[in-house]
Amino acid sequence: SKRKLGLFNKVTELSILCKAKTALIVRSSNNELDACGYPDCDAVVQQFLTGKVITEDYDKKKKEEVVEIQRLEYETIVDKLMELKEEEKNLEAINDEAEKSGYGIPDWWNGSIDDMSLESLQEFKNSLETLKLNLRLNLDAKKLM
Repeated sequence: SKRKLGLFNKVTELSILCKAKTALIVRSSNNELDACGYPDCDAVVQQFLTGKVITEDYDKKKKEEVVEIQRLEYETIVDKLMELKEEEKNLEAINDEAEKSGYGIPDWWNGSIDDMSLESLQEFKNSLETLKLNLRLNLDAKKLM
């Protein structure tokens, strides 16, 4: 296993450094075959047996696999984007409904504190303190779980 891994690493390293096509087939003590090759063990063995260069097919197959993987990733991203857009629409609808019913975020909450009166600043401060207290209580409750 360590020896086999070392052999495989050396074969791959030599292949890359010398730009050589290599294949190594090893039989373990329990008669299992393990193979390593560069650029592909099967392609190198087929080329040795038939004399035909098969790496073009191998390269084409690898490129097709990469393209397929990227296509699947793209589809996943597009699906997630569509889900996010749908969630955004739902959130906007909820916010619109909340504003119509009077349960939305108060206007003074989003305003500049420079424009607030003393009474509004006091209400803002009290709201922030209440928020801070609620956050601490929730955090403590989660720590106990």
